[in-house]
Parts: sequence; C-alpha cells; structure tokens
Amino acid sequence: MNTTYLSLEIKRIVRSPQFTIFTIGMPVAMYLLFGAIWGDSILPGGLHSSTQTMIGMAAYGASGGALFTGTRVAQERTDGWQRQLRLTPMRGPGYLVVKVASAMAVALPVLVAIFFVGFLRGEPLTMAEWGRQLVFLWAATLPFAVLGLAIGLFGKGDTVGAVTGALMMPLGLLGGLWIPLEILPGWLSTLAHFMPTYWLRRVGLDPLIHASGTWVAVLVLAGWLIVPALIVVRRFRLDTARL
Repeated sequence: MNTTYLSLEIKRIVRSPQFTIFTIGMPVAMYLLFGAIWGDSILPGGLHSSTQTMIGMAAYGASGGALFTGTRVAQERTDGWQRQLRLTPMRGPGYLVVKVASAMAVALPVLVAIFFVGFLRGEPLTMAEWGRQLVFLWAATLPFAVLGLAIGLFGKGDTVGAVTGALMMPLGLLGGLWIPLEILPGWLSTLAHFMPTYWLRRVGLDPLIHASGTWVAVLVLAGWLIVPALIVVRRFRLDTARL
C-alpha cells in the first residue's frame, strides 16, 4: 500500500469542512437529538436505552462516512484520475486499497467523537466495553467502505453523493439505527434483517447484552464484504481496460 498517497488522501478528507460538519457533526447531533427523544430506561438484558441510541448513531455515522468514499472515487473517475494513474508507479490494486483504507480512517474519528460525547453524557460502560465496542464497530464498518467504493465505480461525480445520501436513509431507518426496532411494525423489523446496518448494530449491541448471535452478524457482514469486493475488482478491471 502506498502510505504517502494514503496520508495525502486522509489529509485531503479531514481538511474538508464537509467532513467536520456532515460526517462527524451530523451523527453527533442526531445522537443528542434521538437520545433526548428516546430517553434513558433499562431495556431487557440490562442495557440502557441511551447506550443503545449511542451505538446506533455510532454505527450510522461510521457506515455513512465509509460509504461516502464513493463520492470521491466517482469524481476522480469523472476527472480522469484513473487515466492519470496508469502513468504513475501506483497500480490499480494499490489505488483500491488506499481508498478502502482512507474510508476506514474516516470512520474512526466519527466513532471516537460519538463515544466521547457518550462518555461525557455518562453512558454506563466499563473502560473495557468502551474500547472493545469501538474496535468491533470500526472493524465491522469495512463492508461499507467497500460498498461505497463499488458505488463510486459505477456512478458519476455529480450523482453519487445524492445516491449515497438517499441510500443512508433506509439504511439508518430500516436498520434500526434511528428508531428502536422494538417499536416498529413487525414487517419492518423483518425487513431490517436485509439491511447491513442491522447487523452492524448487532455487532455493537450484542456483546453489551451478552447475546450469543454476534457470530451470525459477523458472517452476514462478511457476505456484504465479499460480494461488493468482487464487484469492485470486476468493475475496476473493465474501467482500466477501456482507458
């Protein structure tokens, strides 16, 4: 992996005002808003509802930050960056790895910011639980980084942002990240199982309530990782072959 290019990519992202406002600020604001709406009560399993809200918003912010990598990829395709890439020592796989790594780097400060606000609000987690859930959620964001890359390789620079923004609504709502699934109609709760965000939420919540189904969530997310990865490789080969 070209670490110099990765470093430049990350600096370019974090220096953008949109990164601070929308990628970090929006999920934090939504956490505070939904936290006030849903309040703090003890759920079955002993989990506080405010902690459930925090995990949901952390999953929403991290997955959104990773998905929006596709916007930059699409713009670079539109600007002919892949054509320029062939004139540099960097090969195609290296470019893809840097994009996924930068997406993961974007997701991490979102998680840290929301967890920090949760800590200040007094979410009742032990230090071990804070650290473990941060790592679990971050690792589980990888399929969204690859999915965002796939979207960027198919869309155009002026449309991918809108498409990704529209996609985040059902992923957040139907995945149970905005509204607890327990209060949604039964058919919506069933539909949630088809959303990768539902399983991302499970990775964040199951260890806190000592549920035994985390491995199922990991397997489902692995499927959401492998399929988009195959699509990315296929699409990138076709793109570069045409140049």
